[in-house]
Amino acid sequence: MTVLNLPIVKRGRGPTSAPWRKLNNTQSFESPLTRSVQTLALPGARWACTLTWANLTAADAALMRAFLYALRGRAGRFYVPHSTVQRPRGTALGTPLVAGAAQAGATLATDGWTAGATLLAGDFIGFGASELRVVTANATADGAGLMSIVLDEPMRASPADNSALVLSAPTCIMRLTSDDIESLFRPSAAGPLTDVTIDCVETWS
Repeated sequence: MTVLNLPIVKRGRGPTSAPWRKLNNTQSFESPLTRSVQTLALPGARWACTLTWANLTAADAALMRAFLYALRGRAGRFYVPHSTVQRPRGTALGTPLVAGAAQAGATLATDGWTAGATLLAGDFIGFGASELRVVTANATADGAGLMSIVLDEPMRASPADNSALVLSAPTCIMRLTSDDIESLFRPSAAGPLTDVTIDCVETWS
């Protein structure tokens, strides 16, 4: 199935609110003798968010309804840009690329930066098949434009050598958490308008 883009409504201003959450995947083991607990971090952490468009006109509500029905419930996939991330807080100058194939783990080697370019802890980047990651340590490009980026978790798959990093409005692929489309629409308190709220969770299969 084709991965869709969110429809352009409210004159392109995007959702009225869009809080994001990170759903980590852990497993705990408690000793029956000492009650000590060991907790393991497992692969499969996912992003989740709730997108709300308030006070949609009839025309915009129709566009949203067409988009949501085209998803066919939880079967469909669509791109969602992180709501609060437009650009990194670091200088992030240059044309950054993945530097080397077969990379794994939580450190990404990159090149193509302007010498001295920076990413700051808490910045977001995108790469590979729509992997959206948080930078967890400040990073600075060396004189050759190389930068090693520490990520919040290991990469799901090795990105292709020389593939581009996404710094502007990075996205991930999500699906709906409900098959009941009409329950997402409700009358607006502002009059003859419509509010739409959708719960989404990241998926990569």
